[in-house]
Amino acid sequence: MPLAFDVLEEGFGAEIQGLRETDSLGPALVDELRKGLADFGVLLIRNEEITPERLVQLGNAFGELEILPEPEKRHPDHPEIFNLSNLRDDGQVVDYEEPQSVFLRGTERWHTDSSFRNIPCLCTMLYAVEVPENGGETQFANMIAALEGLPSDLREVVNQNRLVHSYVFSRANNPGRMDPMSPEEEAKYPPVTHPWVRTHADGRQSLYMGGHVSHVEGMDVNEGRELVELVLQEATRPEFIYEHQWADNDLVIWDNRSTLHRLRPYDISNTRRVMRRITVAGTEPVI
Repeated sequence: MPLAFDVLEEGFGAEIQGLRETDSLGPALVDELRKGLADFGVLLIRNEEITPERLVQLGNAFGELEILPEPEKRHPDHPEIFNLSNLRDDGQVVDYEEPQSVFLRGTERWHTDSSFRNIPCLCTMLYAVEVPENGGETQFANMIAALEGLPSDLREVVNQNRLVHSYVFSRANNPGRMDPMSPEEEAKYPPVTHPWVRTHADGRQSLYMGGHVSHVEGMDVNEGRELVELVLQEATRPEFIYEHQWADNDLVIWDNRSTLHRLRPYDISNTRRVMRRITVAGTEPVI
């Protein structure tokens, strides 16, 4: 039985109907999922208990999985899974200024995952194990629609420029104190450049930017950052956004090639939020 995609927000985002945990992930099913991801940008599966093993299976169906920086946040049995949790190893909620909390609060900035790589990732899967009653939503912004909606003067600017993306920069500019990276760690993540406008396999184009951007290539750093902020404000207007209200056992898959996302604030030092993340590696450079 083919999958059904129920559109969430005027063509941006869709809820998948007809995918069960016991379904075999054969080529035909994976092709449907890939097409749905490209068409809608964000896919949602509600109320489906997904084991770590099944989550890795789902990720592998899309491609090779990334092993992310910050090794202490990797799942002990499945290093492909990145634990996004505000709980310490003893099960207690972190304090507001603990490095773990600071890292999570850094995801409240608009970003696209792994843009600091020469070949950025394809998509991310985020599974909700336990979520707070209030706050902690994830917002997604449609960068295809945002590019189409840019004023003509900004459209000309983004068409002509490239952005420098740097993990070292974004980590150092987290809104709080994080332990510094060693020179050896920094050397693993040199800055990379990507075009500000990304062209996709189907010919569509989107903005490609986010929290890992340090500056505009070839432009005064401060002037470039002001320009990036101006474009970001235009690109994240309410009409381009889907906000997901999480429930336990939700799985959201998003296309990092054509979307931005951010965490919305919650009472991080008093309420529990436990998420599991898988990132599927990309196979093509940004063009």
